Amino acid sequence: MSDRARDPLPPDEPLTADMERARETLRALPAAAPRAAFRSRLRQEFVTGAIESAPPPRTLSIPWYRTSMARWGATAVAAAAALVVVSVMNQAPAWKLSDVRGEGIVVVDGVPIPTQHVEELEQHLKPGVFVQVPDGVELEIASAGELAIEYTAGTEASLPQAPGRWFQRHALAEVRVGELRFTTGSAFHGARLAIETHEARVEATGTTFAVICEPTGTCVCVYEGRVRVGTRGGVGMAMVEAGRRRYLFTDGRPDENAEMRDTEHAELPRFKARMSGMMK
Repeated sequence: MSDRARDPLPPDEPLTADMERARETLRALPAAAPRAAFRSRLRQEFVTGAIESAPPPRTLSIPWYRTSMARWGATAVAAAAALVVVSVMNQAPAWKLSDVRGEGIVVVDGVPIPTQHVEELEQHLKPGVFVQVPDGVELEIASAGELAIEYTAGTEASLPQAPGRWFQRHALAEVRVGELRFTTGSAFHGARLAIETHEARVEATGTTFAVICEPTGTCVCVYEGRVRVGTRGGVGMAMVEAGRRRYLFTDGRPDENAEMRDTEHAELPRFKARMSGMMK
């Protein structure tokens, strides 16, 4: 212990009796010399620069499984978001009401809508709805570049889902009574459209044709391209070429194969021409 430590008070400061006794006691303590081993180790660490610095601050350690779960969760969220984006982009253009001819009440899934209310009618024309067209009224509906459909007067039929852009490239419609005319666009290439009636199943991959559902049976007239026609269960499917028709009878008589009807020779090219601007 140094003399200053033994006698910390200035010599000219007056001391009380208790302070004097304490100073004498401190002076009587033996000097504590550092141990030789400690002095040697300290000298060596100083010379070599091995004196340890303060330890680095501790960091919070996150268990591996938590970080893995966090990464997996982020990946799953990103994948789900990508799936939503792809699904939305895959959807074909929405159905648009391109023309309404005549006046009356169209019933869409049980909802009566006057033909004068064009915007309301178009809002109800969603994939899967069932459309009942009254006598004296005709509707033309199109999904741009994909598919156009004409609902003739007195027709009762569903509205199919237009085929997707990259996947879900198929569509199905049902005709209960009346006539639907179809024409496909450039974006329909590679897709498949199926139409079913009480007797028949029709499959098309790009063409212009009509499906006519009558009390005596189903007639399919093909203006352009070709379609496959068979029973509703898909039995006896046969190809019908352009300019021809196939008739499946309700009473089970043999199918009729002949030239397409004169009416469709006139109406189908007119329908295709009206839709040409939307089918490019």
